[in-house]
Amino acid sequence: MNNKILVLGAGPIIVGQACEFDYSGTQACKTLKEEKYNVVLLNSNPATIMTDYEIANSIYIEQINLFNIINIIIKERPNFILPTMGGQTSLNCILDFINSGFPFPIENILGINKKTLINAESRYFFNNLIKKIGLKCPDSIIIKKHDIKNIKFIEFPCIIRPSFTLGGLGSGIAYNKIQFLKIFKNAFSFSNEITIDKSIIGWKEYEMELLIDKYNNIVVICCIENIDPVGIHTGDSITITPPQTLSDKEYQNIRDCSFIILKSIGLKGGGANIQFAINPANGDVIIIELNPRISRSSALASKATGYPIAKIFTKLSIGYNLINLLNDITYKNLNASFEPLIDYIVIKIPKFNFEKFKNIDYLNTMMKSIGEIMSLGGSFQESFIKSIFSIIENNDILSFLKNKYYLNYKFKIIKKILKPSSKRIFYILDSFRLNFNIKTIFSLSKIDPWFLFYIKEIIDYEKSFFKFIEFSNIIYKKIDSCCNEFVCPTSYLYSSNNYFNEIRFSINKKILIIGSGANRIGQSIEFDYCCTKAAKFIKKIGLDSILINCNPETVSTDYDMSSQLIFDPVNKFYINNIIKYFNPILIIPQLGGQTSLNYLKEIKKNNYLAINNFINKVCSCRNKFNKLLKKVKISTIKSFFSKNINDIIFFSNVLKKPLILRPSCIIGGKNVRIIFDNILLIDYIYIYNKNNFFVFIEKFLENSKEFDIDLIVFHGKILSFFIIEHIENAGIHSGDSMAVYPVFSICKIIIKKIKYFLSLICYKLKINGIVNFQICYKKIIYIIECNPRASRTIPFVSKSSKYPILYNYLSIFLGYNYVYKKFYNNFYFLKESIFSLNKLETSELSPEMKSTGETMSIGLTIQECFIKSQKYLNKIIFFNIKKIFFCIKYLNKAKKIKTNSKIKKILYDIHISSYVSKKKRICCILSNYLKNLPNLSSFTTYPMIKLFLSSLNKNYITIRKINNI
Repeated sequence: MNNKILVLGAGPIIVGQACEFDYSGTQACKTLKEEKYNVVLLNSNPATIMTDYEIANSIYIEQINLFNIINIIIKERPNFILPTMGGQTSLNCILDFINSGFPFPIENILGINKKTLINAESRYFFNNLIKKIGLKCPDSIIIKKHDIKNIKFIEFPCIIRPSFTLGGLGSGIAYNKIQFLKIFKNAFSFSNEITIDKSIIGWKEYEMELLIDKYNNIVVICCIENIDPVGIHTGDSITITPPQTLSDKEYQNIRDCSFIILKSIGLKGGGANIQFAINPANGDVIIIELNPRISRSSALASKATGYPIAKIFTKLSIGYNLINLLNDITYKNLNASFEPLIDYIVIKIPKFNFEKFKNIDYLNTMMKSIGEIMSLGGSFQESFIKSIFSIIENNDILSFLKNKYYLNYKFKIIKKILKPSSKRIFYILDSFRLNFNIKTIFSLSKIDPWFLFYIKEIIDYEKSFFKFIEFSNIIYKKIDSCCNEFVCPTSYLYSSNNYFNEIRFSINKKILIIGSGANRIGQSIEFDYCCTKAAKFIKKIGLDSILINCNPETVSTDYDMSSQLIFDPVNKFYINNIIKYFNPILIIPQLGGQTSLNYLKEIKKNNYLAINNFINKVCSCRNKFNKLLKKVKISTIKSFFSKNINDIIFFSNVLKKPLILRPSCIIGGKNVRIIFDNILLIDYIYIYNKNNFFVFIEKFLENSKEFDIDLIVFHGKILSFFIIEHIENAGIHSGDSMAVYPVFSICKIIIKKIKYFLSLICYKLKINGIVNFQICYKKIIYIIECNPRASRTIPFVSKSSKYPILYNYLSIFLGYNYVYKKFYNNFYFLKESIFSLNKLETSELSPEMKSTGETMSIGLTIQECFIKSQKYLNKIIFFNIKKIFFCIKYLNKAKKIKTNSKIKKILYDIHISSYVSKKKRICCILSNYLKNLPNLSSFTTYPMIKLFLSSLNKNYITIRKINNI
């Protein structure tokens, strides 16, 4: 291990840069360790498996910025830096590092160089390069920040794109002058250079995934076709591979263009993603952009073909060539220069969480999806139906008709199809139910008629398709990169209605792990971390781990993580089919979040479950859980449980407000609301109680502390106990709250009382395995909820305490020795929530989760952790409480400031969560440099502490600090 290499991660999950980069970074670290490199990792994301102690030799859980890179280089003295696995964050960071002039050999920055980076990421240089080699890019005007006055004539519609951004950040489509000025102004907040492109909306869009070695050998991994036309970001578009409407001549043309571009741009030893647009009228080809790194689509292409893109990319970066490398998934029967072949159809559908936000359900060039699913089938229809099953997590196709043919629905549906949204595909399905023809839908959506024909066929024979799927003989086919033309005993499988079964049976005992499906707010890669650790542990001890999941972004769906990987929808039909074929000795539904736990009652073999269905029923129903608390004589909050509207209104007045209303069996606090008056109550009932489900009403505990507790329990006895304290008081979802480990504001006697109460509940329910409790404390200990599954805090606790929680959890069921040893340290660990406010605007925090990711900071004091969490672009955005100003419309000093933090004990320099008078309802800026703000309306683009308001009671508004990403 003489060679030391620094790998840059992607940081917290935000919209446009999710866990695809944790997948690629993890594979890169594993590959480098196999090559005997000493791997040093920089990443601030505690939720990912990438920052687990098994992945790299040295791990720095710090913010990814120039300051930390230089400090790590001074301390670790790495020979090389690999920045191409961390998305746009690490690329922008390495460009800052190169420009800083720090004495580090530029040729030792692997996979990228300054020339390639500038040529690819700067739209000015990229457009010039494309024109120089005789190819076309969109007709455009490129404007620098100091040349704003030079804009003359703009033709509408036009597409505005900033340089050096990710996920289409700051971009948009302008149809008139007002929209243009708004998008134009916003775009310059994210870059000093923007491009105004002539509109090519409605053209067909394709992506090419390529790898290149230092000898200019190039291999095409995959060509992906967007079903949605140009105008919708590729991350938000439904995509398909292999492309279905691309002729061989057109394919060979864009393939040749890709080779010319890669060789011209100066990329040596790495890979790229190139996006093309083709005019369906005359076949004109335009190059949209190039990403000289592992991209979002690389994870999809890797899972779709079975080709380990990140692994080969890493080896090419350290000097290997494509001809000498072997493809692992083919058991080294083929070398890496053999282009993957597939004999099935792969469809990706994005996952959105627009129900948590207001007025943002429209799609354009700026990405807004939180996650995605991938489905595989022998035909377009089979793959499409499976993709719909995966996204709605049920064996059904969503319809808005509700069995009624409304007279005005036909007019409404035309508007819905004309305007791209997260539900447009379901409106298209409904339109075919209402006998719209293909020509009409094509004119509205610009989706190719080939796709519309087969989608219409699914609706025409809707009932027959479902019967065929449910009653046909399901078999399993291999994903092997070579269409089964070579001997490839791979264990990467998908189900199909075909005739020939390619399953490879094993005599080993098998354990089934149910994955969490698509990423969403409230259920993200924390659960993938749990599934990955479990699969690895089961393989280590000589058993077969079988994992079912449909998420192409994650590490758990990598080809070598489990003994058998089934890429299928996570629902009862496909789970029961796996149980029938593989006959596992144990089924683990606790690691995939609430999604996998909800299928407990649907699984036929209850005797083999890691958790009893009775426990799940008690914990998920708040009424039953409250009855249990009363049995063991634990204090309960005044509450009522009903689905009758009149009863809900009556008892809400009896209990007195403020109240908190909760449905059962939910993820991420979905539809949980704090109610202050009857108007809000009626609104809640009207919006959320249309389906007549039960609502749990309870008194809201104002100004009470909240704690998250994770336990490992064996036959009702607590073996391990971890408690985390929220900085914010109750009323903000635990996923949105800042949290500290270990606790700082309660004494050991209170902790012992909490542990005693929880042991009573665990003993009464005879819980086995892992369980999460949420506690409120305000002189009295209240148990808010019990989740008999892994929680989103498991990765954070595991890394903070250095305790193998997942391995011990599995040891309980498999009869292995339990590790009781605890590691003590003098550090504090702080988890800070990250909000993608630039894309998902929100005005308040509530019991419904809205954050997309989290960062972790470590320090000897809580103040040090807090300061670290506020560092952005190497500027400390941290100010003393004496210098706070609230910029509303006038510069007034805040008068009534209260705090819910113990200032004497923690000595915060700033109130993390404080209260001000509710008279002013406009967003605030916290800064002692107000005079330097050029425009107060664009404050969200500046690196300073941001505040926004959250109503938690009648008289006050909580002010919550937000990181600006």
